[in-house]
Amino acid sequence: MNSFSKPILKYFLVFSLALAMGMSIWLLPRPAKKEEAITPPINAKEEAGKFIQQASENFFYHEFDQAINNYKKAIAIYEREGKLRTAAKVFESIGDLFKFRRNLKEAEVHYKLAMENHRKNHDLLGEARAMSLAGDLHMERGNFSPAGVWYKKGLGLIKNDPPHLTKALFLENLGHYFWKTENIPEAIVQFTESRETFAALENQMGYEHINAVLNKLRRGQSQNIPAEELVYHNSPVPERKRK
Repeated sequence: MNSFSKPILKYFLVFSLALAMGMSIWLLPRPAKKEEAITPPINAKEEAGKFIQQASENFFYHEFDQAINNYKKAIAIYEREGKLRTAAKVFESIGDLFKFRRNLKEAEVHYKLAMENHRKNHDLLGEARAMSLAGDLHMERGNFSPAGVWYKKGLGLIKNDPPHLTKALFLENLGHYFWKTENIPEAIVQFTESRETFAALENQMGYEHINAVLNKLRRGQSQNIPAEELVYHNSPVPERKRK
C-alpha cells in the first residue's frame, strides 16, 4: 500500500464508522446496552487494536490471507490480556471473512470457535449471536435443516432474556426458516414474537417490517395461497456492528 492511499483509506474508514453510528442511533432510539467492540479507533495505539485495524485494511484491499493472519495475532493478544469476550468476537469476524470468500466449511469452523470462546466467558448472548451467524450461513444457501438447528439452539440460550435486538432477530430468523420450509402457522408465531420484541425495544423500523411480513402471510393464509408463491424477502434491520 503506498503512502498516498493510506490516508484516503483512513478517511474512508472514519466516514463509514460515522455513517454506521448514525444509522444505529436512528434504528434504535432507546439506548442499547453497551458491548465491548472490536473496532479500534483510527490510529489505534494498543497492539491488538493495530492488528484489527490492519486486518480491516487488508480486507478492504482483498488481502484475505493477511487479514486472517492479523486477526489471529489480535486474538492471541486479547487472550493473553484476558479479554476473552473481544477475542471471541474476532473469531466471528474471521468467520465472516471466510463466508465472504464462500469458504463455508472454514466459516462454520470459526463461528464454532466463537461459540466456544463465548461459552468459556459465560456470555450466552455472544454464543447465541455466533449461532445465529452459523444459521445465516446455511439459510442463505438454502440449507434449511442445519440453519433451523442453529437458530433453535441459539434462541434456546436467550429465550428467557428480556427484550434485546439479538433476540428479536433470532425470532425473525426462525420465522423466515419456517416460512421457507412452508410451515406458515409456526412462522406466524415466531414473527409475532419478533414483532412484540421490536415493540418493547421501541424499534419502529423492525416493528413495521415484521408487521408487513405478518400481514402478507395472513393474507396468504386467508386466500389459500401456497407458501412458495408468497414473495420472500429478508429483513432490512442490521443485526450487529462489529467490524
